[in-house]
Amino acid sequence: MRFLFAVILLCCSGRPAAAARLERGPYLENMTKDMVTVRFRVDVATPAWLSFGAVPDCERFLTPVAAVKEQKVPLFGLLPDTTHCYRIYLPAEQSTGVYKAYEGRFTTFRDEDKPWLSFLALGDSAGGSAERGEIAAQMGKFSPDFVLHLGDLVESGLDADADKEYFGPYAALQARTPFFPVLGNHDYGRDFKTEAGKGFLKANYVPFHSTPLTGMPPHYYFFDIGNARFFVLDANAFAGARFAPGLEPGSKQYKWLDYFLGKTDKTWKFVALHEPLYSTGAHGPIEAEVTALEPLLLKHKVDLVFQGHDHAYERTMPVREGAPDEAGGIIYVTLGGGGGTLYIQRTNESWSEKFLPTYHFASVEVKDREFSMSVYNKDGEVLDTLQVQK
Repeated sequence: MRFLFAVILLCCSGRPAAAARLERGPYLENMTKDMVTVRFRVDVATPAWLSFGAVPDCERFLTPVAAVKEQKVPLFGLLPDTTHCYRIYLPAEQSTGVYKAYEGRFTTFRDEDKPWLSFLALGDSAGGSAERGEIAAQMGKFSPDFVLHLGDLVESGLDADADKEYFGPYAALQARTPFFPVLGNHDYGRDFKTEAGKGFLKANYVPFHSTPLTGMPPHYYFFDIGNARFFVLDANAFAGARFAPGLEPGSKQYKWLDYFLGKTDKTWKFVALHEPLYSTGAHGPIEAEVTALEPLLLKHKVDLVFQGHDHAYERTMPVREGAPDEAGGIIYVTLGGGGGTLYIQRTNESWSEKFLPTYHFASVEVKDREFSMSVYNKDGEVLDTLQVQK
């Protein structure tokens, strides 16, 4: 294979003047300990080739790709906790050769026998603020296992605006680190509450994102890394999203969450959703959501809930049924300062430990039974820290 591949590569020292080119990406999604999905968009429908292997053998395997603009290439059989390199080759027009359009690296997830992990988390980066780019630049200084985005990727929800607001700002990070997105209300489009929103997600979101097939993608799913399981939920029905799956007791999503929360034996159980259960920001909590979900999260002893929607940073004390409870409560962290217009604090509550109306993101590390989080602003300064010991 390598000999044949070498014969094909007649022009790979840079993009020729007349050649297909990358228009979006590459970006990584849906990673596990032994697979990842590489996605990219080409300016014209064209065949492509993706080679990969454990570093430094970047051409150990070769995957040809069909002649389409939107490319989705799942790579299977990878080695756990291993740095792999990959190369994307595109045709050089008016030639029998190809050129190397991109070369990058990624590291696969660890198994539970290595109980440590790290990730970045942010939400509500939609919109046109300069601060979004500054936050993205600070995030690029880290080398996390993955990034958890808590929803509202694009203000309009339209794929036409996604390069400017989502794929562009995080391009370098997305090419080496998988993103796991939560659906926000803006991702359903401006007509998310009406019949006019029917089919919006299918046209503007579903074709461009790959999420685990562990639930009902892209709405809700879970993924594992090390000794932790992350549950990504779609809570937008509580905000009036007409075509979002229900999350009330008895709904399919609720039953799924109840079953898999109870089934997992992971040390850490984290939940991520867009609309917050506990927040003192401008939106605040939705009573029906709290009534539906809090008893279930308490029942299964969820460790921490990551939230978006309110454009500010907030960390609660361990809270249970509207009151601080150090012994049996859950900590809720709102990370809604990824770039959207900031919100003020709406109310004062005894369970609110810290509220900051500023742009930010969080860096989290889990080492066996120790959880630590640091929250940074757009200048890279630490705003808050949290340590939890199990």
